[in-house]
Amino acid sequence: MDTSRYKQLQQEFDTLKDERARIDVLIEMALEIRNFDIEQAMDISDDIIERSELVGYRLGKGRGLNLKGWCYWQQGEYDEGVDTLQDALKISRDINNKPLEARILNNLGYIYRDRGDLADALNHFEEALKINEKLGDEVAQSVNLSSIAYLHYDLNDYENALEFALRCLPIFEKAKDVHRLNSLYHILGNIYFKQEQSQEALRYFEENLNLSEPETVLHAMAISGLGKVYYKMNDFENARKYLTEALKQSEELSNVEVQIISHYYIGRMMMDEGNYRQSLQHMNAAFELADEYMRKHDVMSVHEGLSLLYDKMGDIPKAFYHLKAYEQMKEDIFKQTTFNKLRNLQTRQQVELAQKEKEVAERTAYLKQQFMANMSHEIRTPMNAIVGMTRLLLSKEPKQDQLRYLNAIQQSADNLLVIINDILDLSKIEAGKIIIEHTDFSLREVMHSIRDVLMLRAEEKHIDLRVSIDAAIAQRLVGDPTRINQVLINLAGNAIKFTEKGYVEVNAQLQKKENNKDWIQFDIIDTGIGIAPDYVGKIFESFTQAGTDIARKFGGTGLGLTISKQLVELMNGQIKVKSELGKGTTFSVLIPLEESAVQVEEEKSDVVNEKVLQLLNDTKVLLVEDNEFNRMVAEDTLKELLPGITIDIAVNGEEAVSRVQDTRYDFVLMDIQMPVMDGVTATRTIRTTLAPPARDTKIIAMTANVLQEDVKQYFAVGMNAYVSKPFQTDELLLKMAAVMENNVQDILQGTSANQNTIVAEPIMPSLPDKVTDMQFLMQFTNNNEEKMKKYIGMFLENGPRLLTNIQQGLANKDYPAVKIAAHSMKPQLSYMGVKEDVSHIFLIEQTAGESAHFERLPTLVANLHRVCEQAFNELKNVY
Repeated sequence: MDTSRYKQLQQEFDTLKDERARIDVLIEMALEIRNFDIEQAMDISDDIIERSELVGYRLGKGRGLNLKGWCYWQQGEYDEGVDTLQDALKISRDINNKPLEARILNNLGYIYRDRGDLADALNHFEEALKINEKLGDEVAQSVNLSSIAYLHYDLNDYENALEFALRCLPIFEKAKDVHRLNSLYHILGNIYFKQEQSQEALRYFEENLNLSEPETVLHAMAISGLGKVYYKMNDFENARKYLTEALKQSEELSNVEVQIISHYYIGRMMMDEGNYRQSLQHMNAAFELADEYMRKHDVMSVHEGLSLLYDKMGDIPKAFYHLKAYEQMKEDIFKQTTFNKLRNLQTRQQVELAQKEKEVAERTAYLKQQFMANMSHEIRTPMNAIVGMTRLLLSKEPKQDQLRYLNAIQQSADNLLVIINDILDLSKIEAGKIIIEHTDFSLREVMHSIRDVLMLRAEEKHIDLRVSIDAAIAQRLVGDPTRINQVLINLAGNAIKFTEKGYVEVNAQLQKKENNKDWIQFDIIDTGIGIAPDYVGKIFESFTQAGTDIARKFGGTGLGLTISKQLVELMNGQIKVKSELGKGTTFSVLIPLEESAVQVEEEKSDVVNEKVLQLLNDTKVLLVEDNEFNRMVAEDTLKELLPGITIDIAVNGEEAVSRVQDTRYDFVLMDIQMPVMDGVTATRTIRTTLAPPARDTKIIAMTANVLQEDVKQYFAVGMNAYVSKPFQTDELLLKMAAVMENNVQDILQGTSANQNTIVAEPIMPSLPDKVTDMQFLMQFTNNNEEKMKKYIGMFLENGPRLLTNIQQGLANKDYPAVKIAAHSMKPQLSYMGVKEDVSHIFLIEQTAGESAHFERLPTLVANLHRVCEQAFNELKNVY
């Protein structure tokens, strides 16, 4: 019987040219036909094996042998089945194909079970189960567990058999695996039959019958199951009908198991009716088949039936013979399987424990992820208000004492954001979501950056900061400069924190060179307080510092070293520590990096200029935000920069949907976590339920939820962009401009279809009369003129070099170098009182790390050049 699926596969086979693809289709054909025509499935499996050998397709041969072994099992040819499956098993292990190995082991278990070798059956089922547990294949695990359920059934342990079978039921139902559901219904029917729960048994055998195709083994098994249940219910009319049909089908299908069942229960029914001679014929037929195919359990059951029959016939010697044979076989089988039964119980407990542990681990991971997302949101939301309002107040020329407080607020907010980022970094690492980049960079620029960032902190503590790099290290390397910088800043920053006098050294040396790979060792050496021996061994553990007194004195999360260690290991490196209490500490980091030549790319066009403000000035915006302070920050910031902008307010997603439906907006600034309806749901509702043009309204997420999976969700529901809180003003304006038009670049620069059109230089916003402000430096140095001159001198020395590094990095499209130099310049500009809304140095640093926004850099860097030139001139006069 050829099914429609089989015919479809046949057509696909005829059209394919690649022999391996044809073999794969043949395998599917054999799987489809084996339940209808075992002989044809056997022929196809031989064809698969032969074709696979000719083209050297070992996986195909392994699967063909597995199919052939399964067919031998169905035909009761157990020795041939074992030999064939052992050949398949060797191939699966040679090619290291674990799913195939597990399937073969399970098939071997079927044969050993039918032979009554329950110990070997259990061993193979357990081995298959272990493989599938490692693979995380829930359906395959359930196949193994249903096989183990049958072993419990064989041991008359019906309670555990039922528990295992019911555990598999929802898995197969969820997977919509009809074939395995069919087999499971048969197991359940048999278990309930043995428990004398006839109605339940009948229900599952009927389900079995409804799911199975006519003229298949499963169909014949379902009919035999119904027949024996009706026999148990003394409904001999239905019993005879079903058992006779099952016998006929099983003989046509050459299925030994159903033939034995049918003969046995027809014989029992005829014995009950007093038709002993015909009963004996069926009992003997069942016995001969069971004995020929070495089905020990069936032989044992037929011995019991023959003992009862001969007793009724008055042949006491034969009745006694079969009774003794039954008792002996029962004892042998149960003696052999007593230990197996205990192991079965142990296996069940282990599976339950593993399942519970998996569920707990998955739940814990989910809760942790939710906690991190919620914590990020809950902290960043008020931080958005704090940073935004501080920025607004700083721009309003505060008084001297007010400036002092505002700067303190800004510093505290920055410190808190560092802690938040530490915790989020750790969460991302543990979730496997940190991706190590492989980009071309200069290690010398990284080392200079470390010196520039940390010099002021070292000077403030009156300790020397020494940075050196081995001349033998290649000029340019391939790796992740951002993560290397993060690790070294972390370690060197800690060294300065815990050193009261003396020095801190950061040295990079070439330890060894293999072909094109350099093994760089970074040593961070300090003369600080050192680490007690009790803490050295656990210094890299999360939330660990060298004692609570240290934590109280120096602060911090205790996560820096944990993050550093895990980042180093993600870069295939090693980190270790040596320390002596009171004398200092040395951290050594060894990282392999490849040498690389610099790739020069074509420059990209400018994007951001004065026309962005003109583009946005007359727009109509819907601000969706439930937090009053955040509404105030966003509204005041936008109106200050865009006096012509119109801003409507909605306090939840439901109100936002209503307003978008009634009013035409250029775009919506959408918060995410809100009462009544959240921002994601609101966006989905707008995109799916409103009519154009409302449904096409541009939507920008303004959110404190900035984890990667959150951002993916925003774009998935139809948002056009996102801005993280606390937001940077320039980033918000850039995102708003980007979503206004599909091709902002052409609009802003006035380019025409002629690509050779010369574009005028972008119009730069005017700078304030004075870009520097000595108020912060005066406060920082307590009006110490000598210190002020020293810091100004350092800036005048380092600033031009860092500006040159930024410009050269941009010219060479060396964006990691731009990011590192900008990161180094950022605190120095801050100390000189140059505001972010003037320099955009933070925006340059962030933009250089986002490949999607590299086109913004030329204008940003050009503006930075103007600001720095003016700052240098102003400070030279002070200096």
